[in-house]
Amino acid sequence: MKNKLIIVLSLLFAALINAQIKIEKIDKIGLEKIINERNGKVLLLNIWATWCIPCREEFPDLVRIYREFAKDNVEVVGISIDFPEEVNQKVIPFLKKQKAGFVNYITGFKNDEELINIINKEWNGAIPATIIYSTDGKMVLFMEGKKTYKEFNEAIENQLK
Repeated sequence: MKNKLIIVLSLLFAALINAQIKIEKIDKIGLEKIINERNGKVLLLNIWATWCIPCREEFPDLVRIYREFAKDNVEVVGISIDFPEEVNQKVIPFLKKQKAGFVNYITGFKNDEELINIINKEWNGAIPATIIYSTDGKMVLFMEGKKTYKEFNEAIENQLK
């Protein structure tokens, strides 16, 4: 009986996530708002794309981080740099497959340089890129390349202390 209940709850959770996946464009103003209006929450911001193999490999760890820390004043946000016209064909199916419950956007920036300048002017644009912001919107860690659950976990734990 307990196993059946767990299966039913898992299916309901997956259905709820799939029904809620909606991708909007984000631009400079929208990203600055997310970074600056922290409301006492730590922000883990991940820049990714469906065509990026390291991005796809680390994504399950981001989902796990979201599930474990959402109740602990941590917000996880993703920005896909896929082409906006690929949202329905590539981005949403990927997010559904990953059961991503956190907010994701598609780039609406004028160009890559505009996004880079907001995130970190010394960033070369390589993805995946993960940025941790403190509760007051200050960047405290910039991580370039594929990271692990352990690395994400340690970065967040350091901010929650």
